[in-house]
Amino acid sequence: MNPLPNELKSETNFKAIMDFIDSKTSVSFHTHRQLLLNAGQVADHIYFVENGIARGYYYDDKRDKEHTACLWDAGSIVTEPNSFLKKIPSDLYIEVMPGSKLLSISRHQLFELYIAFPYAEAFNTCLTLQYISYNSKRIHDLIGLTAWKRYLELLQRHPKIEQKISKEIISSYLGITPQSLSRLIKINGHP
Repeated sequence: MNPLPNELKSETNFKAIMDFIDSKTSVSFHTHRQLLLNAGQVADHIYFVENGIARGYYYDDKRDKEHTACLWDAGSIVTEPNSFLKKIPSDLYIEVMPGSKLLSISRHQLFELYIAFPYAEAFNTCLTLQYISYNSKRIHDLIGLTAWKRYLELLQRHPKIEQKISKEIISSYLGITPQSLSRLIKINGHP
């Protein structure tokens, strides 16, 4: 099922929306790791990863440990949707990695888009569906796949990821320790 309204299927309307978005979009280049969102803040921007990678993580105060929940690479839309759409504080930290180029638009600018092009509000539906699909797959993988299979899928979904993020982040995403990841690679060989 395609959630796009007919107005967005029109080339003329689509071009007008893209021109509007281009006029509102900010570009940022990141040469070091940088937090885009802290837990406790309200997400007021949506980012598009043009190049590089970003991650979303939760911080466990009791264990003094980060738990990577999301990885976004080129072509991904990045935000904490619950916080962004409901204007509530986020539990998630969002961090961008060195070498990344992001495009961003603020909530205010996005709502200007919706005023100018009411049918563009279908973007919220697409964003929600994207995150539901991502989280459903993530839960399935954590429950149904071994750590090794999760690692293989990660490498398939994000080629050369081990060159973009640390082994600690990768193992956190897989739900294992860095030592366990090293052991798995030693036993199975690097794919």
